[in-house]
Amino acid sequence: MREIAQADIDHWHRHGYVIVERVLDPDELAAVHENISHYMPTWEEYAAHRPRYANLAGNSNRSAPGWVRNEFPYVGDALNRVALHPFLIAFVERLVGHGNLALSHGALVGKYAGKAEYDQELHPDYSNNTLAFPRRGVESCDIPMIVYHTDVTIDLGPTYVVSDELTRDLVVDGRRFHPRDEFPELYEAERPATMPAGSALIYNMRTFHRGSAMHADQGVRFSQFVAFHTAGPRWLGSASFQGAGGSPEMDHLITHASPRERELLGFPAPGDTYWDDETLAGVGARYPDMDMTPYKEMTPYR
Repeated sequence: MREIAQADIDHWHRHGYVIVERVLDPDELAAVHENISHYMPTWEEYAAHRPRYANLAGNSNRSAPGWVRNEFPYVGDALNRVALHPFLIAFVERLVGHGNLALSHGALVGKYAGKAEYDQELHPDYSNNTLAFPRRGVESCDIPMIVYHTDVTIDLGPTYVVSDELTRDLVVDGRRFHPRDEFPELYEAERPATMPAGSALIYNMRTFHRGSAMHADQGVRFSQFVAFHTAGPRWLGSASFQGAGGSPEMDHLITHASPRERELLGFPAPGDTYWDDETLAGVGARYPDMDMTPYKEMTPYR
């Protein structure tokens, strides 16, 4: 296993993301591609039989248009080992300072040239992966990452990221998507995450990022979404209903439920150390019609 560079840890803390190249070695990559063949065609297979694969979408109910997404766990071992890769676990342990972690999710994603637009608006991931608002720091956090199983060039739809230094105040506005015409300064500051196969983009639930269009006429981008969260807070990771976060049904329930009902869903209770001025503002913006009084009255730091 490659060593963890302190410079990468520092970059993550300062900017909210870091690119770590070649996390997977050639043998691991070869095994991964063998596993991928159980779920998705190669580019050559796809191009030769487009009608056969016109409706290929995978087994996930979270697939975006054009995405081929299959959820963890998988047939064979290689993809499962990526989701629980020792380097990724060790990296998160270094970030948070302990090993009390849990796997949040895992998903294999294929994007094929010409299958869809793939272009997104800048957004943080907390709104459809958690039930509350991610506080700063690592005391309670969910750390997502994307491991790329193919080379990511500028023409193959790289993920674009923006430094947390530019979005620390903006992230509490309660909005998921931030369009180019309203936030041109963010798009001027975004950077493409291009990297060789086997590399990883590690970020956080507050990091502004987006998928971009595939401009190449040929090619496929295989990647694997992985995340680990600090064990304990039930509003993080797979221990709660975070997958439904951001849906109209869940937003309505969170807005109108009692504090006790929200707590049973995994939402932080009144008096929990999660609550401070910023999280009160962030949750209030996310659920503008929710009565925040119980949380404000019992906030430990007020």
